[in-house]
Amino acid sequence: MRIGIAQIDTRAGDFEATAGRMIGLSARAAREGADLLVFPMVSLAGPTPVRESEEDDFLVDAMEALVRMSEEVACPCIVPVVGSVDGEPTPEAVLMGEGRLVPLKMRAYADSVSRGMPADEDGPAPDLPTVEIADMRLGIAFTYDDLDDYDDFDIPVDAVVYIAGYGYAMDDPDSALGANLAEGRYVSDARTTGAWIVGVGSLGGYGTSVHTGSSFVISPTGDLRCSLPSFEKDLQVCELADDDDAAPLTPEVWNGPLYTWQALVLGLGDYLRKLDKRQAVLALDGSVGSMVVAALATDALGPTNVHAIVDVPGDVAREACCQRLARNLRIDVRDAQDMRAAQVVTDARDATLRRGIVGAYLAAWAEELDALVLSGADKTALALGERRFVPEADALKPVGDVYRSDLLELMRMRNTMSPVFPAVRLWEREVPMAGERDESVAEESWCQRIDQVLADHIEYGRSVTEVAAAAADGDLAQRVLRRLDQSEPWRIGRGLYLMVSSVTLFDARRPLGMAWENRVRTEAELDRSREVERLASRMDRTLGMAALQAHGTGDGDSSLSPAEGDASANTGNKGEKNGAPRQGDDRKMREALSFLRDFSYFGGFKSKGDGTSGSEGAEGGQGGFEDSDGRKWPSPFSEN
Repeated sequence: MRIGIAQIDTRAGDFEATAGRMIGLSARAAREGADLLVFPMVSLAGPTPVRESEEDDFLVDAMEALVRMSEEVACPCIVPVVGSVDGEPTPEAVLMGEGRLVPLKMRAYADSVSRGMPADEDGPAPDLPTVEIADMRLGIAFTYDDLDDYDDFDIPVDAVVYIAGYGYAMDDPDSALGANLAEGRYVSDARTTGAWIVGVGSLGGYGTSVHTGSSFVISPTGDLRCSLPSFEKDLQVCELADDDDAAPLTPEVWNGPLYTWQALVLGLGDYLRKLDKRQAVLALDGSVGSMVVAALATDALGPTNVHAIVDVPGDVAREACCQRLARNLRIDVRDAQDMRAAQVVTDARDATLRRGIVGAYLAAWAEELDALVLSGADKTALALGERRFVPEADALKPVGDVYRSDLLELMRMRNTMSPVFPAVRLWEREVPMAGERDESVAEESWCQRIDQVLADHIEYGRSVTEVAAAAADGDLAQRVLRRLDQSEPWRIGRGLYLMVSSVTLFDARRPLGMAWENRVRTEAELDRSREVERLASRMDRTLGMAALQAHGTGDGDSSLSPAEGDASANTGNKGEKNGAPRQGDDRKMREALSFLRDFSYFGGFKSKGDGTSGSEGAEGGQGGFEDSDGRKWPSPFSEN
């Protein structure tokens, strides 16, 4: 089998233009002999659903694009579409070609339910799709959990197509796909499943998430057979066949700081372009964050499109450093003293007031240039609530998901490419604080300690007790995490930031107004906590048994053995939610499954008036169809 991967950067929801590009790429893939062409997760509809009030209209337009593509693509294609179920983003893989559309996950779920296979936490997902193309059986995965299912269960597939739905995250080596195979999971996945792994990565900035490409194909023996570049559009067709003469490719050498820099450049540039903005303004205020953002913006937009106000009151050396950086980057600079009403700014002795005035000038300058205001606030600053009283005009914080100690590493890496930063060290005023500082610890080491505490708690999900036990200074860890909690109200509404970690500060938010504060637990308290967990587990089992006994087991036997009661605690209410339906619902379920199968296989997505069963004959409204059992179904879409 020859499989093609189309690594493209698109604008989410630009259905007409994207459909045209996909059709053109399918023709190119067909000329290269592709039996199947796979597109990235977010290329058509984007990574997140639209608001609930617009879902129906969005779905209709997306379906029209899919129908057009199904009739015009030159080879079979898989096009993912992200929809919404109960408000959560839910991906679907649509197989198309020769005028047919098959939603693979929907079909897989319908088939599993029709076979009476209940959802089981200890089994594979019921909607895990498989499809046979060119004498190969392909599995489709969207998440790490899907990949785990193919690893853990005996699912007979020749290849697993992993259509990655995650954006890049600095702390997740798997998110870099083929760029970091040495640390990632995919070689192990191939060897465990004994199947080809085809990784399909999205490319570009979508909202504030960043996707870096790096698609790949790995053989069942773990050899790299195909590698698409990071941060670039590409289309490649790879043969999935055993070939002893085929020399495996050498994976690229992983450079974390360089990759993160390129990801931020890509995300920042794409964010502005997709908002139809071409220019950016910012304040070079002496902070590491502001200097990094100036360099990122220059790399993303070009020096003529970046404009900065240099304002470092009271520190001549640091101000000179910022001026020199601006000259090295060749960006347009205004000094705070050159602004109108400069005397007001100069005489504003209160730092908060002064920064607010500079922010107002930035907003006015951005309006004049039709530009976007950028902030240098980093994840450390946002976590600790630094400058919480400063009014801000920025629309985006490019490094708001990057810790300060990581910014220093990025600066050093960027200087190896071109020495634009005159100094790579923390400014005395920006050493992060959480109570008193230990003066015996160097400034950068102190910053690393604080960032490590934050990362352990936010990204790695460790409790206050665990973080304090692992930290060199348990008291510091408690102070930092207390400051994190206290700063939560301030973070709300502080603007957007590019997401380059697995857990952002927004993801780690806590309820506003929460009076409870966590603390380091003693060993006695930990023992009580374990006892509470055991009690909760027993309550779950008891409630599960009671629920099953109330509904019956479907054959009139309401008794349960202890082992069956334990299983019910893991799988939920088998009689109603996760398993086979009760007898009274059998007829409705059979009709629904018949609808799903016919909708998938026989033209439910056909456009109106094409003479098929998908376009007429239903009494329930225009666009309905008659299924294989003779029942007439209304259209699944609203009249709009």
